[in-house]
Amino acid sequence: MSFQVGHIKGISIRLHFTLIITFFLIDWTLSTYFMPDYVKGLTSADYWIMSSVATVFLFFSILLHELAHSIIAKRYDIPVKSITLFIFGGVSDIAREPKDFHQEFKMSIAGPLTSFGLGAIFTFFYWLVLQSVPNSGNTVVYLEQIKGILFYGAIANVMLGAFNLIPAFPLDGGRVLRAGLVRWKRDYHEATKIATTIGVIISYLFMGFGFVSLFKGDFIGGLWIVLIGWFLHDGAKSYMSQFELTSTLRGIIVDSIMNTKIISVKQDASVGFTLINFFMTSMKSELPVTDEQGRLLGMITLKDILSIPENQRDAVLVNDIMISPTHLAIVSPGMEVEKSLLQMVQKRVGKVFVCDKGGKLLGVVSKTDIMELANERQKYLQTLKKTGRSTTA
Repeated sequence: MSFQVGHIKGISIRLHFTLIITFFLIDWTLSTYFMPDYVKGLTSADYWIMSSVATVFLFFSILLHELAHSIIAKRYDIPVKSITLFIFGGVSDIAREPKDFHQEFKMSIAGPLTSFGLGAIFTFFYWLVLQSVPNSGNTVVYLEQIKGILFYGAIANVMLGAFNLIPAFPLDGGRVLRAGLVRWKRDYHEATKIATTIGVIISYLFMGFGFVSLFKGDFIGGLWIVLIGWFLHDGAKSYMSQFELTSTLRGIIVDSIMNTKIISVKQDASVGFTLINFFMTSMKSELPVTDEQGRLLGMITLKDILSIPENQRDAVLVNDIMISPTHLAIVSPGMEVEKSLLQMVQKRVGKVFVCDKGGKLLGVVSKTDIMELANERQKYLQTLKKTGRSTTA
């Protein structure tokens, strides 16, 4: 769950609810350990102020890191929907991945270079503050606080840039590695498999090191390392699963797999009539709404109908509670299946409606249909692969 806080260059900036947990955890860690070790003799309130400002700078730096990726992507005409800051940093919602290794390298390296650049800027201002000569007691306190904040900003950005260069998906380093492998092997699929496998191995190393740290008594540090390892492992595995799925579906168009036996309802029918004569007979949880010419007008769900009191259902029309087409995934018959699946994910729906240019509903493709198709094709390819091995042997 996330909420939007603004737009930058047409890109939606969103904050995930886990960011609240992370903010207070980092703030507490800095105020309890880092700042008191760096600056001695200040009050608890001073340390909390320093830590809060430093934490805000950290997340602002992460935002700039992700913006760097997004800006390069937009230069290559790759749409960027949003940037979401969450517990492990940030993620850019980029519509598609570049297949050209030059583009992927530039997009990936832009983030770490931005972090290193921010680290240099913080270092420069830290050096300027070091040259300052305080003229009163209060000025000394303020300068010490500023130095602590700038020092942390420099270290955090350098570490952020270095961490993201680790060659493990979904980090930038994993994508830089894949770009290099594509250039070397000229095979995008094989390069992805190698890069994600390396990412999984590195994730196990992180988790192993984290558990060792936990056993040695470093609970906070060890827990963070374990969580990072788990994040890398889950990210690499999820990415590879998604990549294998889209690779299996590549080249198939929705026209070839859509279900043309469509049960639709009219917008001027009562929901009571629709429940009895359509939902109960078809045993479906949602149905499209069309006009007399068969054009898609929206969708009505069983859940929405049942939310209306039984004694009012005959007075409520389908048009009153149907879901607008703007909230549905609507594709053309010539669209590739993998792109239609992406639309389902973006719209958070379980099916796509296939319509012609005039809006006439031609068919429906569900997520289940796509998963079954992918499963069958994967079995087919695995059988061919096994047969090829046995024949060779």
